[in-house]
Amino acid sequence: MHRAGFVIALVLGAATAADAVPEKNGSFPDIGAQYFHRADCHEAYDLVAEQMSAGQNVSNDDKAWAGLYEAAAQAGQPCPEPAPLLALRATDRTVSTQEGLSHLALYHKQDDPVAWFEAALSVLQGKVPDVEAPVGWAMLVKSAGLGYAHAQYFEALLYINGTATGKADYADALPLLESAAKAGHVDALFLAGNYYYDGSLGVKKDGAKAFSYFSQAAERGHVYATYMAATMANDGTGVKTDHALAYRLARNLADQGQVVGSVIAASALLQMKDAKDREDEVLYWMDTAIRDGDDKIRGQVQEMRPKVVAAFQRANAPPEYQPRVWKACPMKRTCFVNSSGLQYNCTTNKDYWNDCDG
Repeated sequence: MHRAGFVIALVLGAATAADAVPEKNGSFPDIGAQYFHRADCHEAYDLVAEQMSAGQNVSNDDKAWAGLYEAAAQAGQPCPEPAPLLALRATDRTVSTQEGLSHLALYHKQDDPVAWFEAALSVLQGKVPDVEAPVGWAMLVKSAGLGYAHAQYFEALLYINGTATGKADYADALPLLESAAKAGHVDALFLAGNYYYDGSLGVKKDGAKAFSYFSQAAERGHVYATYMAATMANDGTGVKTDHALAYRLARNLADQGQVVGSVIAASALLQMKDAKDREDEVLYWMDTAIRDGDDKIRGQVQEMRPKVVAAFQRANAPPEYQPRVWKACPMKRTCFVNSSGLQYNCTTNKDYWNDCDG
């Protein structure tokens, strides 16, 4: 059955994940999506300060926490963790109030790397008009040097897009990315994986390293990294082919509403040794891709589906019957014998009675 599975897999060749690149969001992962989100005490304090300055209603709990934040800044102690709901409301906020910026300066004295980053971001985004961008860059470098993974990732991006040196600088970006990746920064893991997958950004192509980075990013919820890991496992690109792993990753993508996961799932199943027994499952994923995919995926999979069905029919059909080949039977002389033992009425015919193959 291995050959039958192989033949069926070839039928789906044009609809593998590497080729079926849809154009609409939802049918293919967004390569530019960011998965790391800041939710720290400095953002939370800035939000409370803004609300109080604007005369908005602020809960007693938030006011009490803000007091603890201010006291810790004055005492040179680490800032207290905000309540989860407060942190959520302040996620990815840029510190912009006078109170927030002045307290960042106090936390700088204790070399709080997150405080250095938040101040750098405020300067680089123009929230502190009287401070020049080079000062913001120095703050960013300081935060990265203190080990804050997001600062390392952010600094790497500025090297990559040419902001830091006036031209794309992949060599200086990579150590920062790998340091942030080592700390588990999801976006740094994905970007580092791309370095080694592409092999044209100043490092040698290394499928094993790329797959390792993509896998770690996928474990942290990075959708495009999951797609890359699934494709590499399914195609054997840089790593040992593992259709079972590709299928599990594809299911993860499909569960997150990524139609390309359905395509990879069907492709992986068709390349398994027991593909002959998986017709219903394969067609389910193909039908899901047809139902939910964009025009490009729908068109590709609709074109391939009849071919896949025909391949399954051939693989599962009973073999055409062919009679067993018999050996040529020998001639046999048969005679009647009378009472005196004399033979008469003798005939010579082929011996069809006995099994000539016996």
